[in-house]
Amino acid sequence: MTDEIFARDDAADARAFYLQRTFRSLLDAMARPGEVVEVTRDIQGDPLDAAASGLTEPALALADVLLDAATTVAVAGDEGDRAAAVLARRTHATACAAGEAAFAFVPTTVRGDAARGFVRELSPGTLLDPHRGATCIVGCDTLVGVDRAGVRTGAVAGASAVGLWELSGPGIRTTVRIELDRTDVMQARDARADEFPCGIDLVFVDGAGHVLCLPRTTHAASLEVGMRADRKGGASWDM
Repeated sequence: MTDEIFARDDAADARAFYLQRTFRSLLDAMARPGEVVEVTRDIQGDPLDAAASGLTEPALALADVLLDAATTVAVAGDEGDRAAAVLARRTHATACAAGEAAFAFVPTTVRGDAARGFVRELSPGTLLDPHRGATCIVGCDTLVGVDRAGVRTGAVAGASAVGLWELSGPGIRTTVRIELDRTDVMQARDARADEFPCGIDLVFVDGAGHVLCLPRTTHAASLEVGMRADRKGGASWDM
C-alpha cells in the first residue's frame, strides 16, 4: 500500500474561505435583524462583472454565495436582463422574470417606481411552500444599524432621502432602529401585505460592505423620512 499526498490548491482554498466568510456574515445578519455585519469588497472571479451587472462588489459577493445552478435570479431596472445574464454566467444560476426568481437584486441606481414595481412582483411563496418566497438583495448608499455589541455603525453616502425605521420581531431583544435610503423598497414591502409564513426577505448592502437583513418575520415601523441634518458627505464609521 502506498500513500498518496496531494498538493494543496491555493486558489481553491482562497475561494472556499472567501465564500465561507461571506456566507457566515450573511447568516449572522439574517439571524439578528437590524444588526450590521460586513462582507468583503475584494470579490473573486472577474472584477469586471461588478460594472457589467451594475452591482457593487459587496452585492456581487453575496451573489457568489447565494446563486448556483439550482437557483433562479432576476435584476431590477432597464438593464436588468443584461445584469441577470452576467450573474447567470458568473454563478450558473438561471435568469428569469421577477415573479419566478428565488433571488432578486435591486441595484443602488434603480430607485423610485422602478424599484417599487419590481419588489411588488416578487414571489411570496405559498402556504404549502413558504420557503419559495424570494430573497431580495437591495443596494443602498446609506445603511446604519447596530453591530454585535449594540454600537451604532454603518455608512452614509449619496444625496437620497434617508428614512428611519424601528424594527421588532424574532431575533430582536426589544426594538432596534435603522436608517436606510431605500424608502421605496421599504414602502413596497409594506404595500405587499404578505401574511406569514409567506413573504420576502430583504438584504440591504452598501458599497462599503455593510449588510443588514429584514427577514419576512421582522416588523418595520416608519418613524421619519427625510434628509438627516447631521449627515454630511460620505462616511463609514462606528458611533
